[in-house]
Amino acid sequence: MTYACIRVFLSLILVLTGWITPAEVALAQSSSPFAAPLQPFKLDRARQVFMRTWQFIHDHYVYPDFNGLDWQSIRAEYEPKVRAAQTLPEFYRLMAEMVSRLNDGHSTFLPPQQAGALQSYRLGSGTASVTGLAASLRRMPDHSLLVLQVIPNSKAEAALKPGDRIVAIEGARLDREDRAHLLYGRAGLVRVTVQPPNGAPREASIERETYSTALIPPPVVAHRLPDDIGYLAIYDFLSFTTGMRAREALLRLLRDGRLNGLIVDMRANDGGMIGQMVDVLALLIDGGSAGSYVSRSGEVDAYTIPRGRTIRALDDVPVVVLAGPGTNSSGDIFVAVMQASGRARVVGMPTPGNVEMLQALRLPDGSVLWAAVKHYRDPKGRFLEGRGVQPDRLVDVEWWRYALQDDPQVKAAIGLIALGR
Repeated sequence: MTYACIRVFLSLILVLTGWITPAEVALAQSSSPFAAPLQPFKLDRARQVFMRTWQFIHDHYVYPDFNGLDWQSIRAEYEPKVRAAQTLPEFYRLMAEMVSRLNDGHSTFLPPQQAGALQSYRLGSGTASVTGLAASLRRMPDHSLLVLQVIPNSKAEAALKPGDRIVAIEGARLDREDRAHLLYGRAGLVRVTVQPPNGAPREASIERETYSTALIPPPVVAHRLPDDIGYLAIYDFLSFTTGMRAREALLRLLRDGRLNGLIVDMRANDGGMIGQMVDVLALLIDGGSAGSYVSRSGEVDAYTIPRGRTIRALDDVPVVVLAGPGTNSSGDIFVAVMQASGRARVVGMPTPGNVEMLQALRLPDGSVLWAAVKHYRDPKGRFLEGRGVQPDRLVDVEWWRYALQDDPQVKAAIGLIALGR
């Protein structure tokens, strides 16, 4: 499994929907929507969790030099801090802080309730609840929060639409001050400035509410564009149902007739499970390599796209993939495989190449360490880490400022499809 963490990802459902980073959540336990009531602090168990976490990273971390960090010194620094911790929130803050020092954009530490919320979202069990703004958001390079989806029948639905951006919270512009933490954690109104893709910004007071993770919309959106061009956006590969949802979405598009082309939008994809990413590849590519992962000891895990799962009505349909700096982890890998296989051309901007594989270590208290343990190589044997995917057609624009029909990258993709027909 691989995730993107640096931007807005992984810790809690909030991060799964792009609201706030794991370090920020750990530092704000008192207002976290998954924060547990204070429990008796068990120092012996805390030491055990600390040592198992430190040792696992020591033994398995993908970079032998620990990404330039002296890992022995980290133990010497944090072990006395853990011994001095008086409460669970303080201990978990220290653990998240220690792991974040690796600074690889993936490795993170999740306290028990956050780990449980993540598992609930992945399984679609709906057993966890969230208090906050009932919308799926992604932080953009200009620090605004792009609205991807809004939970139906929620308090947020009247004020937010997909494509809107939140540019200020409680009067503070997000390009000057990060106030994303104010969107979650407690009930009550929060005042935001909303910038639609067309039109003037507007002020809105939105009620933060408590809702089940089962209500979060699937991370797959599909439309039929003019000239019978299909459009499929996939926001993450976190759920075990993402591949199935993508198939269903494409089949719905095909009910209205043949497609002249397909645009797959990965620009806001924050990654997720390799297996789900491969399942989506299999809808468009009939077999072949999906690349491999290599550990620091040289152990190789190869991934193969299964045969016989393609949507036959799309076999000869030209495909363009949209990608850019917001395309992370298995989203980045999807773009690399589509390009390397020759199945699609890529339009947009270079991807970040942040594609280490994570391995989960479940700890005695129910918390989970996610540690980067392997590097990715594309089907041509090239390492993607730090290099990313270079687009076939570079279109350097802030795409999140545009409505879909006005988006220069979408227009460039449609132009490539027209040339290829």
